This record gives sequence, C-alpha cells and structure tokens, in this order.
Amino acid sequence: MAIDSTKPKPGAPKTQNAATSTSSATPAQGTTGGAPKPGATLEDLDEATEETTLVSALSLLNQMHQKLILLRESIPHMVHPIMKASNYPTPEKLFDEFSKRTLKASEDLVDFTTLVSDEKWVFEKAAASRRDNGDNGEVKRWKSSAPVPVYLKDLVDASSSGGGSGSSKHAGKEGEAKKKEEEERKRREAEKDREREVAIDEVQGVESDEVRREIVEAFKKEHGDIEVTYEDDGKTIKVALPKHLNLIFSVELPSASAESNRYTVTLPVSSYLHILVLRSITTRPNAGSLKYLLDMLATYKSIYQTKCNHCSKLTNGPKADLPVVRRLKKTVTVVKKELMEIDEHKAGQAEGSKGAPKIKTENVKGKNPNNDKDKSQERNGPVVGGKGVKESGEGQEELEEELVKEFWVAHHESCVK
Repeated sequence: MAIDSTKPKPGAPKTQNAATSTSSATPAQGTTGGAPKPGATLEDLDEATEETTLVSALSLLNQMHQKLILLRESIPHMVHPIMKASNYPTPEKLFDEFSKRTLKASEDLVDFTTLVSDEKWVFEKAAASRRDNGDNGEVKRWKSSAPVPVYLKDLVDASSSGGGSGSSKHAGKEGEAKKKEEEERKRREAEKDREREVAIDEVQGVESDEVRREIVEAFKKEHGDIEVTYEDDGKTIKVALPKHLNLIFSVELPSASAESNRYTVTLPVSSYLHILVLRSITTRPNAGSLKYLLDMLATYKSIYQTKCNHCSKLTNGPKADLPVVRRLKKTVTVVKKELMEIDEHKAGQAEGSKGAPKIKTENVKGKNPNNDKDKSQERNGPVVGGKGVKESGEGQEELEEELVKEFWVAHHESCVK
C-alpha cells in the first residue's frame, strides 16, 4: 500500500524525519534495514522512525557524557600552570598559559550548557517514556561506568593494589590516629582544668632611678642585640631593635613628682605597621612597670615570624595585619610528683597477702636534715608549694606543687577578646 506522507515523531530532530514517500525513503541511521518493503504499513514506518530517534538520543547523551567528563577535569587542567609555576621563565608566560586554559574551560562549559539546552527533547522523551511504559513511572536503572579522572588515578590505583587488606589497614590507621587525637584532646583538657590564669602584679608608684638602672642593665645582658641608651639628660630611654626591623622607640621616664607613673612611648610613624605597634603599646596593662615595657618591646624582634595565639595565622584581614598585640600571661599549674615508690621486690613478695606492702620513702626536694616533725605535718605529709602529700590506693604518694609560668602571647587586633 502506497503512503503519501508520514508525520514525524513529536520532538524528534528535523534531520531525522521520516521519508515523505516510499520512492524517496532512505535507510534509518543505526538500523540494518534499508527502504521500507513494498506493502509496509504505517506501523512499520513508525517503528523505524522510533528506532532512528532513539539512536539519535543515545548519540546526544554520549556527547553530553564526554563533555561532562572534560568539565570534571577542567579545574585541575586550569590551575596546572600555577601548580608548576617554576616551569615558566617569566610571570607573563605563566599568566598567558593560565588565561588560555581558563578561557578554554569557560568555552567548554558554554558548549555543554548549550548542548543540554538545545537537545532537551531527549530528556523530555525519556520522561514521557518512563511515564507511559514504566511501572508507576519507575523503570529499571542501568549502571554506567565512566573513566577515572586523571587527578584521581593515583588514589584509585593505590586502593586497588592493596585490595581489601589495604582498605582495612587504612581504616585501622585512621582509627589509631583518631584515638591518639582523642587522647591528646583529653590530656589538654585535663591540663587546662589544672591550670589557671592569675593577674599580673602591677606597679603602683613611680619607680626610682636606682630601680630603673637595675632593670635596664639586666635587660641589656638578656638582649644584647637591642641598643638601649639614655638621652635628654636621662629623661628618655632610646630602645633600638635590630636595624632590619626599623623600630626605634623613645621611652619618656616619669619624674618622681609626676601625677602618673606611666611610661610614655613614641615611635616615628612611617607605616601602617608602626601605627598598629604603637597602638598596642599605648593600650598595654601595667603601664608603670619599666621591666614590663622593655620586655614587651623585645617581643617585636620576631614580629615577622610570630603567629597569632588565637587563630594560629601570621596575617589576618584585608590588609594582612600582623599579630602586633602583645600581652604577658601568668598561669599557675598544679603538678603531681611521685614522692614515694614501692620496693618492687618486696611488693612482689607481699602480693596476695593481707598485709600492706612496705613503702620506700624519698623526698623530691631533697632530704630534710631536721627530723623533728610536727605531729600535724607527720599526719598530712610534708608541705611544698602550699600543698600536702596525699597517699593513693595503689601504694604511691604524690606531691602537689604549684608551678608559676609567665609568657608572652601575640594576637591580631581583630582576635583580641
């Protein structure tokens, strides 16, 4: 039966339309058959057209898939010049190569989005097929595999070479690392609970000239690379840090009759960094202590290496501020020391018996020649640092001692609480 014309399937590409007559029909792309046989029905032509449409859709999906693989590798490909910057003779060459790769990645992204937008009929046809032929819109999912990206090959090869045992070993190492981290965290928390910060003793009155001279001489001995000189008939102290830092401070000494005991500091302002440093010095606590001030100025010797104690960064903010704020911290930590130890030989003999093992006594701080003990001290144990000796249930006695530590900390202005 002759057919005058057939309508193309809705949504099918125009280049794939069916033939308008049996005399001009061409073989369907991707099929084994040629022109329709004489006497072909309209249903036969619809099947041929449907097969052609499906082949075209699969071809488009394959193109999308390949472009998507390229997009996954676009970022590693784009930043490769930066990772290998030493391979380029000049910054201009590096920038040119980076620009080319960036533009290529942008073009690939545009091509992919354009292809998906122009050929969206493929997704519409797939949705219609699931709706019409699937079980309540559900169809069997097929699993597809894609080539491994270049930047993941080393990781995949390492895991595949080790097999199951390698995976278990890796998991075991991760578990051990997490366990160690947890133990370290608990240890720090325990130390934190036993450590407390105490206030710094501030100087109330005006320091005498003799005290100042002693402080300056001790400071010179401790910091030989810092130049300290008297100027203006002893009314000002010049503190010059190493030359490469370009930090020269002038400290004005308050007179004995002055209303304030504060040491005023000036610094020739020539940069944004100098402003930050001077602001930190001006707002320092214990402003009446010359020792506190000189020690604070000495900490700026490492201004370009010291990181912030709060954020652990060297620079912070849009202007790359350095941690110029310096503060002295004083902490008291309670430390337990073993005072008594068990004689292992006798303890082994006494094991299992009802009697308590004999204990060998040894004083941590050395033997006390005075053997006449106070009865209360004999009951509570020797006192060191205000704490007594306590006997534990394991046959050991521990001595609690308070350790006082003073140390300087650095912060960015934005990190100061």
